[in-house]
Amino acid sequence: MTSTEKRKTLKYIPNKSKWGLGLAIIPLIGYAIFGLLPLILSVVISLFDLNGYRFEGMEFVGFNNFSHVITDPLFYKSILNTLYAMLSIPITIGLSLLIATVLMNPKIKGKAAFRTIFFIPYVCSVVAVSIMWRWLLDGEYGTINQILSMINIDGPDWLGDSRSFMPAMIMMSVWGGLGFNVILFSAALTNVDHSLYEAAQIDGAGTIRKFVSITLPSISPVTFYILVISLIGGLQDFARFQIMAPGGGPDNAGLTVVYYLYNAGFTNVVTYGMGIASAVSWVLTIIIASITAMNFIASKKWVANS
Repeated sequence: MTSTEKRKTLKYIPNKSKWGLGLAIIPLIGYAIFGLLPLILSVVISLFDLNGYRFEGMEFVGFNNFSHVITDPLFYKSILNTLYAMLSIPITIGLSLLIATVLMNPKIKGKAAFRTIFFIPYVCSVVAVSIMWRWLLDGEYGTINQILSMINIDGPDWLGDSRSFMPAMIMMSVWGGLGFNVILFSAALTNVDHSLYEAAQIDGAGTIRKFVSITLPSISPVTFYILVISLIGGLQDFARFQIMAPGGGPDNAGLTVVYYLYNAGFTNVVTYGMGIASAVSWVLTIIIASITAMNFIASKKWVANS
């Protein structure tokens, strides 16, 4: 390269860097406006008692909003409901691993079609899926109770009885979450070193032994990822409960933590208010961060290469 060409290159680089910096700063501006600023405002609002949604006349109350939240029996009920609904997570992970293992069998034809069928519920609209399940779970005309009646079983009022409401939601959650997990587990299973199975076969290991000693450790990073995002998603579950349980459902059986937050900030804003809603959001943030941190610490004992 000649000296003239070098000078042209040096002149071009600063201009190129400016364009790169200008394009890179656009998403940062968006994050600052729609992410960082609301985050800061939520901290400020959680320390004040607002007059509805107006900042004028708001009163500084310190940590009183947090005290109200952690002493409200309804908040603890929402936590218990959320944890109850999260029982779907181990069921979904177990079933999806079983399905993925079966679909990875080379003797099964149409594996791609099966994966697509399982994945469809995951990409469907939450609203559409929830409305469909409301029809299926209708206590009088629902398809599920009609099927049960064919075998002389009197189905419950799934969404109208506090005892059957959460099992119905768990069933719905398992159905909707299988597809995503099946795809991830299927991809993980294809990357397992088959020479390990051959060596275990020579040593006389059975199917269960190979699955426990080879398959599970090999796919543990994917299992850990699915577990973490499932727990975070479960703690933030809201949309389908709002549709399936208007007002919280029978005896508030469908009141999750985020639903409690929504009611505090929008439905019962006079009784609670945005200050309490912001406090709930930060309590939930602390819970999610704590559980995620514990998962990462525990992962060192069972996740391969962690």
